[in-house]
Amino acid sequence: MVFTIIMRVMFSSQLWCFFASFLKPTPLWRRTTTIAYIFTIVLLSASSWAASSLPSAAPSYWAIPEQSLTAMITQKTEQTLPYFLERDSYALDDIKKLTLSYPQRMQAILLDSTTSAIICARGWAQPLQATGECGQPAGYFRDVIFWDPSRLTTPPHWADLWDVARYPGQRIFFQGPRPLLEIALLADSVPPSHLYQVLATPQGADRAFHKLDQLRPYIIWWRSTSQAHHILAQHSVLMGVAPCTIVLSSQSQHGTAPPYRVQMKTILYSPAMWDIPITLPYQKSNETKQKLLTDPPRTAELPASLPPESLEISDSFWASHALSLGERFNRWLAHSPPIP
Repeated sequence: MVFTIIMRVMFSSQLWCFFASFLKPTPLWRRTTTIAYIFTIVLLSASSWAASSLPSAAPSYWAIPEQSLTAMITQKTEQTLPYFLERDSYALDDIKKLTLSYPQRMQAILLDSTTSAIICARGWAQPLQATGECGQPAGYFRDVIFWDPSRLTTPPHWADLWDVARYPGQRIFFQGPRPLLEIALLADSVPPSHLYQVLATPQGADRAFHKLDQLRPYIIWWRSTSQAHHILAQHSVLMGVAPCTIVLSSQSQHGTAPPYRVQMKTILYSPAMWDIPITLPYQKSNETKQKLLTDPPRTAELPASLPPESLEISDSFWASHALSLGERFNRWLAHSPPIP
């Protein structure tokens, strides 16, 4: 194929004149120019052939963390499919592979604001603004307390998650340090306004893990959206913390009766951002940028006024402490007692 391209280029009428003139005694600079010209045309022809060889009708995707967010994609975009990323697929190495893959089929990826800033600084995402910023705001991720109203008549708060004497039963949490350590300190009466000052210290981290020791025998873990849906469908847990969209969609999918209710006074929230992978082709990039800058898909908005019990998850804190606290959480999990 490359040989065919070269022959076509060399025997085109225009280039043949250059090539013929190259055979005559000519200055060195003119010979060099002729060679560079021919080489450039060959490369451009090969590039055009390679680009045209890619399947043009292949589907494109918008990557989102939960199946329950599918509606935000299908209502706002055409000829686009959602691609589901589980929480344990949001490690930076996984995002790097996703954004740098080629041919690229992801039009946009929904990330937290810290990950968005990191991949922008490393050149894995395309700038959307003249300032060089890559992420386009897409609302907020929200985790909430939920409970079974058939066994608990009053809405629980952070401390009630640990009160197994008054409210016996299993609790469900995502298996990871974020936002579990924040929940532990909130349950231990740390004010939201001071929480990250406390958690950033060795004593604060010890305090959070000691709090988890107290509840560990009652915890059911989930790692994927499908696993969370399955656990909720069994009606086995009394209360827990999960993304609001998972709790609500689980009720509609599995017809939970009685349905779990969500406590909107205790919200853990963090900004969500759309990012465009750096390897997305030019035409598709322009289409996606236009969509994001004019009418981007968004998650549900936060209440106009947030209760004092709510907490904004600090992406900057986790950018600095995710590795150390993640390793400590894994050690804690490996040595913690099993469920009785």
